[in-house]
Amino acid sequence: MELHRHRSAGPGPGGAGTGAARPLGDLSEWPRALSLDIWGTLIGSDPAFKPARNEMLRRALAPGVAGGDFDVALRAADHDGDELSMATGRDVGFDQRVGLVLDRLGVGGAALGDRSAYLMAEQAALALTHPPRPLTHRLPQLLAAVAERMPVVLTSNTGMLPGELMRKLLRLAGFRDDLGMVFSNEVGAAKPSREIFDIAVGVVAVPAPDVLHVGDNPVADVRGAGAAGLRTLLVEPDGVALAARLETIARA
Repeated sequence: MELHRHRSAGPGPGGAGTGAARPLGDLSEWPRALSLDIWGTLIGSDPAFKPARNEMLRRALAPGVAGGDFDVALRAADHDGDELSMATGRDVGFDQRVGLVLDRLGVGGAALGDRSAYLMAEQAALALTHPPRPLTHRLPQLLAAVAERMPVVLTSNTGMLPGELMRKLLRLAGFRDDLGMVFSNEVGAAKPSREIFDIAVGVVAVPAPDVLHVGDNPVADVRGAGAAGLRTLLVEPDGVALAARLETIARA
């Protein structure tokens, strides 16, 4: 699930700090490779997905809990999962997040039992029915054009939606499936850990100082990538600034 933004925790777009982006003026200052966050940077949820997924989980795990109460508990638990992931640099996935929901509701983790695989499959079916959308319709085309000029890797914390599913969802959203992709549930490490950025740098096979990481989270994206030696750019979660940046690179 999407990582929470924590915009008050770090600098604004292009601001100073550990991960402040160097200006991309002339070609000598441009990156040789690009790393991008996914949620809030490239895509956003279909509004119908979360209500349908939450209701599916409620009926399966806590049918005696009102829908609104379950939604509140899931949002809070998802936030807790994001905080834990950022604090530890480790992936906090579906089972752990659902366990946090059940703890908040006083249901207990035994309710999940051996149904994790089934519930994840049900969640996947709903996600494929209500796939995420590009934040702006031009992002898939622009990113494809940039990928013709330099290596591109998508570097993402996965939360509730594992990398295997995310690949399918990105394809449905119009993005090329031959881009490099590094997902926290597949490598164990999560942003802002240096480990996940080191893996991303290895995928593009370009020295870290020549890789630009773009994301919407000051902690996970800017501080994390900056500490790993990458150049960084913080963007608003609307796709507008990113589209402009990609267009500039694609036309160079």
